Amino acid sequence: MTAVLKSFSLASPQLSLAEIYPKTGIPKSTAHRILSTLVKDGLLDYNPANAKYSIGPELYAIGSIFINSTDIIKAAEPVLKTLNSLTQELANLAIMDNKGNITIILKEESTFGLRIGLPAGFSSPAYAHALGKALLSELDDDQLDALYPDEKLAPLTKYTVATKSQLKRELEQVRKTGVAYNNQQALEGAVALASVIRNQTGKAIAATAISAPVSRINETKIKAFSAIIKPAAALISYRLGYQNTETPIRSVSELQTIWEQYIHD
Repeated sequence: MTAVLKSFSLASPQLSLAEIYPKTGIPKSTAHRILSTLVKDGLLDYNPANAKYSIGPELYAIGSIFINSTDIIKAAEPVLKTLNSLTQELANLAIMDNKGNITIILKEESTFGLRIGLPAGFSSPAYAHALGKALLSELDDDQLDALYPDEKLAPLTKYTVATKSQLKRELEQVRKTGVAYNNQQALEGAVALASVIRNQTGKAIAATAISAPVSRINETKIKAFSAIIKPAAALISYRLGYQNTETPIRSVSELQTIWEQYIHD
């Protein structure tokens, strides 16, 4: 199957069966079965008018995720390193798929011995995470209903938001403050605060968060993390081309200044 997909290129964006099987060394009948499966799964399109195959919407979406994720990582890495240096806690970044799950794609680990064990590549329901709630706050009620058709939400811990109605109430608060808060809803013993990252068009495409064990968290730290996570997300957004005139921030040195001003108040 991989060999069939690799047959396509910028020079050959459309190929017929007769053109594909010599490229792969796969027997014609096998190549035809593979092509049928790829078309059924949306990875390829088939045009009966010229009997040729081309890249399908699902494969395009996967490629777009890679491209966008790569851009996000380049933009976010110095910001996450700064967050990690300032707070000494886990700083991470996640994207959300169309099924309502977040996936962590970048993280800077805490400098403390006691850490939150969420590796890059970790995937989980968005409604249980600060990262996910930050992204879900961008959706309207109809979109949320389509994403979560049932009123009850499957719990990850005893603290996980239990119903869609409760989730919607939490998201209203996120929209007001621009910061999502999670107290042990995704992982018992872990607290997180997150904010959305936007691309050059203003669309929310990811979220960044600070996470820490509840044993190291108090009201002062919650306020400090809340004060720094929103401008951190705004800085990543700026590095992706988003122009935010409301709370402009242009460099990691400005982020450090915000933190220093806050902790000395």
